[in-house]
Amino acid sequence: MVGLPGLRVVSRAARQARGFTLIELLVVLVVVGVVVASIQLNLFSDDARRLRNEGERLAALLTALADESVTSGMPLAVSFGDDGYAFWERPIANAFGESAAPVTQDDWQVRPGDELFSSRRMPEGMRIAEVRVRQRILSRSEKNPERLAFSPSGVHQPFSVLLALDDLRVQVISDALGNLRVVDDADEDAD
Repeated sequence: MVGLPGLRVVSRAARQARGFTLIELLVVLVVVGVVVASIQLNLFSDDARRLRNEGERLAALLTALADESVTSGMPLAVSFGDDGYAFWERPIANAFGESAAPVTQDDWQVRPGDELFSSRRMPEGMRIAEVRVRQRILSRSEKNPERLAFSPSGVHQPFSVLLALDDLRVQVISDALGNLRVVDDADEDAD
């Protein structure tokens, strides 16, 4: 083979040994980027779904607690901590449903032996960010928590409970008649 001066003849084996072309590297990076993005979207939607499910579970439990208060004729309540919630009852002092002494914050007792209304912890990573009753934020101290009370009359103060998982938020909102709804972070921004 006769070569021209200054022109280098490179064999096919030598060309293949050099590596990938820029186009090939870009295609691989795009494919990896698409795979990583789809994994992140799936993880995000799973977290959002888990948080929404927990909000719906809490709404169902609070609806059941309000109904139980009406049917039993006994005031019932729920208290919230950062990582869970507990259910309370106020025992009735006599057969007529009248308390013998004035009712105080200390009259509440944790609801005993009840599978449905037992104390619950939030799933891993989730927390209760805030509880509001008539726009006032309730204290969630473990030692002396404020309680969200449900009256046997069926009427209670409007409230909201904000659940959080990382940067995701879901709110359980109730009006005075006990109508509960679960609102996602994105739904609230659209309103």
